[in-house]
Amino acid sequence: MDLSRFEQFWLAEHQRLRDVRDPSLQQQQFKLNEIRAHGPQNQLIERAVCLSERQGLLNQLSHWQHLRRLLTLVLGVLAVVIGMGVSQTILSQPQPLSLLFAINILLLPNLLMLLFWLAFTLRKPRPSGITGVAYSLLTLLQRKRGESALEQSWLAHVQQQRLLQPLMAVATHGFWLLIAISSWLTLILYLSFNDYTFQWATTILNAEQVATIAHAINGLPHFLFSAQVPTIADSATNTTIAAQAGRWLALCLMTYGVLPRALAALLAVGLFYRRAHAMELDLQAEGYHAVVNALGESRQQTNTVDADTDSDTAIHFHYADHGHGSYLLTLDYEAEPEYTTSAEQLGLVATYADKQHMLQRLSANPSAQLQVRVAAQLTPDRSSIQYLAALAQTTQQLTVVLVRGSQATYLAQWQQQLDRYGVAYVVA
Repeated sequence: MDLSRFEQFWLAEHQRLRDVRDPSLQQQQFKLNEIRAHGPQNQLIERAVCLSERQGLLNQLSHWQHLRRLLTLVLGVLAVVIGMGVSQTILSQPQPLSLLFAINILLLPNLLMLLFWLAFTLRKPRPSGITGVAYSLLTLLQRKRGESALEQSWLAHVQQQRLLQPLMAVATHGFWLLIAISSWLTLILYLSFNDYTFQWATTILNAEQVATIAHAINGLPHFLFSAQVPTIADSATNTTIAAQAGRWLALCLMTYGVLPRALAALLAVGLFYRRAHAMELDLQAEGYHAVVNALGESRQQTNTVDADTDSDTAIHFHYADHGHGSYLLTLDYEAEPEYTTSAEQLGLVATYADKQHMLQRLSANPSAQLQVRVAAQLTPDRSSIQYLAALAQTTQQLTVVLVRGSQATYLAQWQQQLDRYGVAYVVA
């Protein structure tokens, strides 16, 4: 099963909660020396995914996602039906139709719910509104299957990563956006193929008051679409030009119903993906800290750092004959995210694709000086040394910066390996 980044972090939080409830699970369920990932965060995620596979948790997660998609479809259909029903209710009234009545029914509920969302929903730390309904249904269905722990870890995860509010916003604005769009399309369809008459109907307002309200409503549609207020007669029983009134009604619904919800939904989606991309595990959190320490101890007990350490001729460091500029990059894991330098920073290279892209970039433009930051809590395995040797060919001077960070488990091994190949290094 291919897991998204969100799901991997979710499983890591789920496993953390399990470890907190039963600390004995931290080392008994999984051999820590089986973990191959670099960096504490990647190691915790790999451990959580492997344990989930062994415990059958991935099937529960798949079931959760299936239910989520099903509920999304049901709520989407419900929103479309509501939107169609609103327009049909207005157009089924005895003619001539009241423009004031139509505007109120089409726009007022949407705008009021938008104001309530701005005033109250953003402050709540738990799912509410449409998100709360969906979450409650998911929780109920999961508990019937004995899988309530998964929804608890989901809530803890989205709260910690500040994803709950954008998720709630996406669900809320998406629901009301579907209502507005379906209502607008239904209105356009009926007005295109049926003959309707409209009037500014009122019982207690005079013509001047109706005109004031109409021009106030028309302010934004006129600015966006150059919409004109339908002709206002002194008598409430006189009808306006039907085509002008119909177009004006549709433009008002687009302006105050569709566009605000569409903009809010897009902003919410953008915020969600931005925060999801920036997700980080709190390595000091209860449950994580103990496992990270256990991983360090497990690796420190391993005597053989690299299977080919006796092969002196396997790796050679050759340097470029020329180069310009001073650059700095971080290999695999940045132990000090706040670090700054005067050299041009090339960022973090962790994946195979990133490493190959960086080699191509530096090979095309060799540098005079290249600093490579390495976390001393990572093992100096053969692939890392080989990559440093490849980087050496792109620069006149290579310097490895060994970063102690919170743990310097393999500092001595790194120093031994770099001395062995004659690579300059400093300890930070």
